[in-house]
Amino acid sequence: MGAGRKLADKLKVDLAAIVIGPEGEATQSAAAESFCYGADLVYMVADNLLADYRNESYTKALTDVVNTYKPEILLLGATTLGRDLAGSVATTLLTGLTADCTELDVDADGSLAATRPTFGGSLLCTIYTLNYRPQMATVRPRVMPMPERVVRPVGRIVSHPLGLVEDDIVTKVLSFLPDRDSAKSNLAYADVVVAGGLGLGSPENFQLVRQLATVLGAEYGCSRPLVQKGWVTSDRQIGQTGKTIRPKLYIAAGISGAIQHRVGVEGADLIVAINTDRNAPIFDFAHMGIVADAIRLLPALTAAFRARLSPHSRDRIAS
Repeated sequence: MGAGRKLADKLKVDLAAIVIGPEGEATQSAAAESFCYGADLVYMVADNLLADYRNESYTKALTDVVNTYKPEILLLGATTLGRDLAGSVATTLLTGLTADCTELDVDADGSLAATRPTFGGSLLCTIYTLNYRPQMATVRPRVMPMPERVVRPVGRIVSHPLGLVEDDIVTKVLSFLPDRDSAKSNLAYADVVVAGGLGLGSPENFQLVRQLATVLGAEYGCSRPLVQKGWVTSDRQIGQTGKTIRPKLYIAAGISGAIQHRVGVEGADLIVAINTDRNAPIFDFAHMGIVADAIRLLPALTAAFRARLSPHSRDRIAS
């Protein structure tokens, strides 16, 4: 919504939110909340067939709205379900889709400039959809800053019918089993994150990252090679193919900082990098760089923070 608001202001057009869900208070509340994040109007498809996400019903709802109201640009979140929906909608509409964008802008002629990593994350490229409409893009959660919520009255809501019955939908939801593993990490919304990379040398040394994170009350993460080696589970991976984070403090120990990792962390308020290689790419975008052996420095940091954050630390400092 924040990125859409900026694009709409540049183009001097309205920003519309599309709210799809079952009939009831939750969908109505989501529509009302859209105005608090910058929407000028809301297109709402409310039907009890939309209580559970199913590609067929949600694709029908979204493509009907697009075909009826013909927006120039359509943005979706690159979540698990958002990726599934965006691909099928783009295919149905016979238009282009730029996925996992890190930056969005519009040219003077109104063309959407969608920037994303390419060639395995080694380059950033800007993609245009010149001959087809709508111009579609998805953006991963936390890549762009959350817009400030401003209390606003409910504006114009345009209700649009789904036009389906249950027999029209092949997919059936028989039961729902929550993924217990999905709750293991909260990297995307943590205020402090400590992460380790191959520079730590062994999975035993990665425990130094976890120990510092515990003392700081932080989340811990890693770069992709550690997941590939089996040292850390994939839900802790940070970067282009992992989690995108925007913490207040990010401590990276033994991480070189290739562009795949950079796109996942550059939204952090303060990046502290620890690496023995003073020419490591991470020093190009870190706010503070420490040329040191993380295996030796992490225990010292952990001890210092433990003393500083101890309930009796003030007494020791005073004495």
